[in-house]
Order: sequence, then structure tokens, then C-alpha cells
Amino acid sequence: MKLVRLLIAFAFLALSVPLHAQSNPVLKGCIANLPDSVTAVKIAYLRGKGLAVKQEVPVSAATGCFEAEWTQEERGIFVLYIDGMHTFDLVISNGTLGITADYNALDEVELQGPGIIEFQAFKSLVGGASGEQPSEAVVRTFLLGIKDDALREFLMPQLIPLNPDTNVYWLRSHFWDYTNLNSANTFINPFFEKNRTLYFDQVLGHNPDTVIYHLEKLFSAPMNEQIRKVLISSATYHYETSKFMGEDEVFVWLVNQFYVNGYVDWVSKNDLAKIREKAEGLSTELIGNPAPDFAFDTEDNGRMKLSEVQSPITILYFWDSECGHCRKETPRLKEFYDEYKDKGVEIVALTLENEFTGWKKYIQENDLDWINGYESDFERPNFLWYYYIPTTPKKLVLGPDKTIIAKNLDVETTLRTFIDDYLAGKVK
Repeated sequence: MKLVRLLIAFAFLALSVPLHAQSNPVLKGCIANLPDSVTAVKIAYLRGKGLAVKQEVPVSAATGCFEAEWTQEERGIFVLYIDGMHTFDLVISNGTLGITADYNALDEVELQGPGIIEFQAFKSLVGGASGEQPSEAVVRTFLLGIKDDALREFLMPQLIPLNPDTNVYWLRSHFWDYTNLNSANTFINPFFEKNRTLYFDQVLGHNPDTVIYHLEKLFSAPMNEQIRKVLISSATYHYETSKFMGEDEVFVWLVNQFYVNGYVDWVSKNDLAKIREKAEGLSTELIGNPAPDFAFDTEDNGRMKLSEVQSPITILYFWDSECGHCRKETPRLKEFYDEYKDKGVEIVALTLENEFTGWKKYIQENDLDWINGYESDFERPNFLWYYYIPTTPKKLVLGPDKTIIAKNLDVETTLRTFIDDYLAGKVK
């Protein structure tokens, strides 16, 4: 795997780390032909699509030479940055790093120090002149044999743990075996960044109970607090924005575990309030929960309650006749209803509007012959008290006992398939 040098947008990361004069690495060397404008070089690490500067090293304007103690806690692979077109990779381990370079020929940099020979051998292995990529087994053997601790810890997370019986169930418990979650070095590791995405997208799967079980084990294990916060933040964003039905349960669990007790000190007060409000709203409408009952007004049947609707399947549809997305979704839902109403499907469509002239006109013009409801007095308890409706349209699918069995399924694809399977007894 090649380390890609990127044109950078600097994000300065300030960490207060105590100095240990006797054990800190030393960076020393000379860079010939430096422009007069260069008074310092920057040691940075890959972060997202750019670089984050970890430490600046002053350079002599007269000689282009420098010598400085590395005062940061982290070790591993870094980028020495002179300017946008002049960078090179290096390894900072426990010892002195010697650098000899020419500004006009940085592809010929000479590095001397702990881990350098192994690092250069690794780059030759994965990016050799032949252009042929080594097999996964060859790379794995090389990485497992690295002697320098800092380099080995940095490169190992790119490996996926294996054993003779490896499967996704085993991997969920062992995915982080090659990543030192107790080390601050992991925070600056681009492989850790990639692995977070892989872990949440592919390894954990999409069953909420399974995901919560493994996240609970992960977050209760010993871990660097900065790493724990990164993982919690990544998980929260992933499951808050997930498109997989039911994964909002994981988001609610994360908020209840970490966002209501003051742990997430990196979130602003306003953002924290929004996250907690969303989780509280979603917690009442998780799949498997009974749909909160409420009363609503209708044109023909007066005031009625959701629990009074008797049907094997009830689709609770929140909408607005002036909403652009609703005007696209409602005709498709009407077509679906005409096909499925004789199969045991009822729709309770509730408008969020408080002025009903346009709503009534839309219903008549589109022959919406399902149960059309509204609220005539928003001061009393109503559906907005019990359901989280940040946008419209929104759909909840309820079983005969008004338990939530699905939500926000697409009318043209997943809703039809789900209803067919449910009516055929394939969904419990």
C-alpha cells in the first residue's frame, strides 16, 4: 500500500505533551538548495484528504541544516513538508533520525535511523519497479516480521486478522487485533481512519442487537481516551445517517450511553441538545416498539384514535400537501394503496398543516380514499408529541397490534417487497 503525498490544507493540532529529554527522538540533518524564504520545515501526518502539522522544526537560513528534539508523544510514519510540491515520508521512532536531502531532488533523500531500512524495504515491496503488486500473504509475512516497534505498530492495522476459521462472526470480535487502541499513535494512523469505515460499513452488519453487542464490548475495553472518543463520534455519525432500516436503534443506544452523562465534551451545547432531542424522539418509534396511540380529526368520522383502525397492516403516513417531496411520494403511495387495500393494508395519512383548504383540495383532486387525518387543536396532545417528524414525508408500517414493523420504505421497491413477504408470513 503506497503512502500518497497530498497537496495539503493545514489543520494545526495543538497537544500539550510533557517533555522527556533523555528519551525523545532527535531530528537532525541538512536540506541543500532551500529557498531563502524557508525558515522551518513541518512534520505532519495524513489526516483525511490533507495533512495535519504536528511540529515545526527551525532550519538555518545559511546552511539549510537543523537539529531538534521531537517533543510529541506519537511515533510512526510522518511527512516532512517544505511546501506544496516538496515533501517526503520518514519514520520517527525511538532514536535519532538523520536526514540528508536536496530541495531539487527529494526523490533521492537519504534517511538514517530506527525503522528506516525496514520502511524503505516495505515501500519497495508494495511499489517496486516491476509494477507488480505482491500477494496479500507476502505483505502479511513482511509486516508481521518488522522489528521496529513504532513502524510495526503503524503498519500493522492495514492487515485484517485471520485464522483458519475466519468468518464475519469471528472477525467482529477480532477486527481490532492488529490495532493498538491504547496508543496515541493510532490516532494519527490513516489505516485506522480507513478501518473505522470498514468496521461500521461491512464488518458489524446491520442487525441492531448485534451491532450494539459488539460496540458495548469495544467501548468497555481498555482504550486510549482520544481513540475512544474518535470511535464514538464515528459510530454516532454513521448510525445517525444510516439508510438501513432499524439502525436508528444503535444511534439511540449511543446517545443514551455517552451523550446524556457529559462524556462527549467535544460536542457544543447546541449540537448536544439537538442530538439528544433526536434520540429521544426516535426512541419512541424503534422497530418492535408499540406505536404510540393518539387521537386525530377526520372529515367523515369525527375524532378517532390510531388504535381504532382495524387492519392487518397500517401505514402511518405523515405528510404536507404543499411539500414538494410529498407531492412526488403521495401519488406513488396512492397507486400502491389501490393495489394493496384489498389485501389488508390501510393507510392513515396525517397532515402537519394547520390550514386545510389546500389539503382538502389535494385530497379530492387525487382521490385519496384512505383515512385522512389532521389536528384541529395543536395545544392538546397530538401525534407531534409522540413521533419524531423532522421532515416529510415519513412512513411507519404497523402490524395488527400496532407494533412498528418497518419504517421509511421506498414505495416503488422495498415497501412492496416487505408487504408481500409480511403477508406471506416470511417476516415476523
